Amino acid sequence: MSTSSHPCTLALTAALLWAAPAAAQPDPTARAQRNLLVWAERDAFRLVDSIADAEFRKDSLGSITVAVVNGRELVWAKSYGYLDRRRTQRATPETVYRIASVTKQVTAVALMQLVDRKVVRLSDPVDGYVPEIRTVRGLIRPPTLVQLATMTSGLARDPADQRKSHHGQVDAWMQTLFSALLATEAVSEPSTTYRYSNVGYAILGAAIARAAKTSYVDYVREHILRPLGMTSTDFMLSEAMRPRLATGVDYDVLVKDSLNYDDAAGDHRDGLGISVPSGGLYSTVGDLARLVSLELGFGPDSVLSAGAFAMRNAVPVASNPTLLFGYGLGTQVFRWADTAAVGHSGNLAGYTSQLVYDATRSFGVIVLRSAGGGEADASRLAGRAFRKLVSLERGGRP
Repeated sequence: MSTSSHPCTLALTAALLWAAPAAAQPDPTARAQRNLLVWAERDAFRLVDSIADAEFRKDSLGSITVAVVNGRELVWAKSYGYLDRRRTQRATPETVYRIASVTKQVTAVALMQLVDRKVVRLSDPVDGYVPEIRTVRGLIRPPTLVQLATMTSGLARDPADQRKSHHGQVDAWMQTLFSALLATEAVSEPSTTYRYSNVGYAILGAAIARAAKTSYVDYVREHILRPLGMTSTDFMLSEAMRPRLATGVDYDVLVKDSLNYDDAAGDHRDGLGISVPSGGLYSTVGDLARLVSLELGFGPDSVLSAGAFAMRNAVPVASNPTLLFGYGLGTQVFRWADTAAVGHSGNLAGYTSQLVYDATRSFGVIVLRSAGGGEADASRLAGRAFRKLVSLERGGRP
């Protein structure tokens, strides 16, 4: 190894947004081996390095760590910028970041594990597990688990009073959620429109906890993080992770050339309240490479079976009319002309993140940034790096 919401209407697109038909797919291991040969021949990682360095230099805020995952392996990673506010420690691929809404992918894997074990069904109304949802204002009928997971629940993005709901320690997040539901609104009927909802994913996390008869945090640790070997990923900073945490910073658009370190520091100190299942994880590119490898279909099956992935990927994608962006079951879908990818973005005070990958091509790109705002952009960087690797694989110019 080397050193928000999108305004969309509900358009159901076929599973081809996820992958080509199984019969048309090459052997994934052979595809990953071919990727390495093509990338070595075309000096691909030098090009990705150039793209990442240029993006970081647009503002040089905080740090950015970029990684390329190929099959089961993290094949390239590099960091740009500094881990700390005083700019004395360089960031490295072992640097810890908040990954924000990339956490939703982990929550979706937990849901599919329970579906695979027949503990729950995707079509189950959520009030069977979280009857507290009936306190939501304007709720005509409770959404199902799959509607929560695909952002078609009809619930507002967040509770009306975010000051109370978005602060609170990890061990009390469900109590905070149930209080916040009183200030949450159902904006539309389930399955009638796409609407990004953080509170919807919080409710989904509570349903997972109730169905599994354990806490959401403990479930994720025991059934996902530990089996995948994600030792630098958690909802709380361990003693080993804390010294490697990148200091989060936001560029304050209201005060010219002002940098805000306080909001990110406050989140570390005070907790994220109801946002634990929707955005609460810390991680590294090395750990996220294991998650991406799982999503690419390289297992292990003990975490999520091929059948469970097939069931998840058959769920229709809610897309915007241009088909440039959509949301599946815990994953965003992106399209640039004739290139598509799956993954998720993340955005919290002081941190932005982006995963993009394609199971048919057996590779993906991870970008973690310890800054919000400014000129650099984690999602743009991940998209450009991904498309460059696709172009090289297709025989395009280096």
